[in-house]
Amino acid sequence: MSEALTERIADDMRGGLRVAGLVILGAVHFGLALPALLANLGHYRQPWLQFAAFGVLTLVMAVDVRLGARGRGPGRGRRLQPRARLRPQARARQRSPARQQARSRRWAVVGLGCALAASAVATSQLPAAYFLATPHWSFLEIGWFGVLLLYGERLRWTLLFIGCCVVLTLAQLLAAGAPSRQAAAGMAVSAMVICAFQVAAAVMAGLLRGCAAAASATAREQERVRTEAEVSARIHADQRARYEDLRRSVLPLLAGLAGGALDPADERVRRRCAFEAARLRRLFAERDQAADPLVHELRACIGVAERNGVDVQLAVRGTPAPVPRRLRRALTEPVLTALTTAEHTARATVIRGGGRVRVSVVTDAPRTDIPLSGEPGIHVRTLRGEGRLWVEAACAVPGGTTDDGGEGGTADTADTTGDGGDGEGGTDSGEPATGSGAGTDATPPAPPPPAHSSSSETQPS
Repeated sequence: MSEALTERIADDMRGGLRVAGLVILGAVHFGLALPALLANLGHYRQPWLQFAAFGVLTLVMAVDVRLGARGRGPGRGRRLQPRARLRPQARARQRSPARQQARSRRWAVVGLGCALAASAVATSQLPAAYFLATPHWSFLEIGWFGVLLLYGERLRWTLLFIGCCVVLTLAQLLAAGAPSRQAAAGMAVSAMVICAFQVAAAVMAGLLRGCAAAASATAREQERVRTEAEVSARIHADQRARYEDLRRSVLPLLAGLAGGALDPADERVRRRCAFEAARLRRLFAERDQAADPLVHELRACIGVAERNGVDVQLAVRGTPAPVPRRLRRALTEPVLTALTTAEHTARATVIRGGGRVRVSVVTDAPRTDIPLSGEPGIHVRTLRGEGRLWVEAACAVPGGTTDDGGEGGTADTADTTGDGGDGEGGTDSGEPATGSGAGTDATPPAPPPPAHSSSSETQPS
């Protein structure tokens, strides 16, 4: 369950409670107050003021319903009007919860002021004997306006408004004439019964608002726990996969060195150690947060070659492209093999464009055997000549277009005596190259196979 869904559930609960408050107020207003008004017109000094007060209260209800339908009323939940139908200015206003809350509070103050004034006017036309009786219709519903308009506020504000209504009614009663003890006791009981219903409704609304907030918080906590569990499971699976990879390659090497089965003085053992060290550095680099993960992991491989005394130049062209981790590993694996066997110099290149990513390297160790890539979509080519080795691994960027019609997972190997082995090029891009290591070559190496070269393609099993 997403956070948006939990907020929608909480808003729906709050909106449902507010609709229930409107239904109760409408029933009291039109089902109790209006019949009482019409049945006791003869007891009022100026009946037209009663109708005016009733009209003001009806207008307050209508305005509140209208604002609530537009999502601007006090304590309003889910919008009734689709967001797409609103004008851009209205959508901008709705993006500010603080501004919407301030507008709702202003309307609550205005609405309650109008309702309290209308109730005071209606009560002023009553004789003292009819206070808190059936002709006193305004006292039946004035407290419900506080319950409705102060729905989104704390309970104390609703209680304060109901208390103000009682005090105002008491002041008007004393001004009209002090009642007898028996009449005063009856009035007190009537006031307590009416206010008890209103206070109970306000308390219940507050409790339900708390339940909605607690439900929303619980759903968010559950979503957080599920997310953490999913992340932990994926991290654990990734660590297990890395451990299995190391167990197949690094652990046998370490066991052979520890047991004496492998001689550290052997050149092949030393190169194997350098290769595994480079793979470990690349493995550590995969966990780093980098803007260009492919170049960042390639630099980690270059660092091992530089520690062995190899002068490495790196050229990068093209904007970074999103390449999955498995493809990045397959792209850097042939280059890593060539770098760890280089003797003095090496030049690496990363070229991105045309929907493809190419990683290549030129070294001074032409007898190095480059393994084929078992990853589908990786095209590996090697070129030997004049004491140099050129290796290129290329793949199509996921979601991009490719200009090369070759199948992935194949290797082209060519031995030549031409002069193309010095470098790699193969791009007409005018973008500047960025370098690392010993320096930067502005012209990345990428020679096409010479005319007299021989090539062969093999499909890995």
